[in-house]
Amino acid sequence: MDDHDITRHDYGGKIETDCKKMVQGMVEMFDELGELALTRIYAELYRLNNNFDIGDIPQTDLDHFKLTWMLGLGELMFFSMADQPKLEDIKSAFYDELDYSAEERNAKPFLLQAKNTLPKIIRENSDFMERGIFNSTMSNREEDTPRNRGLGPQMATIITEVSFAGNRVLSPAFEKIRDTVEAEFNNAYGHCAIACNAFLVV
Repeated sequence: MDDHDITRHDYGGKIETDCKKMVQGMVEMFDELGELALTRIYAELYRLNNNFDIGDIPQTDLDHFKLTWMLGLGELMFFSMADQPKLEDIKSAFYDELDYSAEERNAKPFLLQAKNTLPKIIRENSDFMERGIFNSTMSNREEDTPRNRGLGPQMATIITEVSFAGNRVLSPAFEKIRDTVEAEFNNAYGHCAIACNAFLVV
């Protein structure tokens, strides 16, 4: 796992775009980073067990992973884009895209529950809301691997649990999967925050 602190920063140099293009770009970026995270998860599972079969992960689990991953990044970006004059339009268009994706995956009830839960979790994290701290290193575990605190690790745990906790085949590797999700979600948050903050929706 990466051993470094992550704090939200603001960047200048705005690029004007419209709401439709902004949301399309966000969805594509979140989706590609989610696919990269899944690739890293597969690699870790193969490393732990060379007999691992991707078919051991049901499509429903993968759908839940992608929806939670994308919604989580979207909600985080909304907080970092508080100065966008058309933020409510961005939110509405983004939710429409996710609703369509959830309908295709037959997962609208799952997405509805996530939409009711994730924003509340973000708002209740004072380190993030008041100081912009997304991830902060703590003392090491006994095996001398870094242990982090903050909204990043919390979100990674939620994504991992709602996606893979019910899969008995993956249960021996659950902590490794969670660590991989944390590292990838932290990286995704950093890249997305910089990218989204570069645009002004007009």
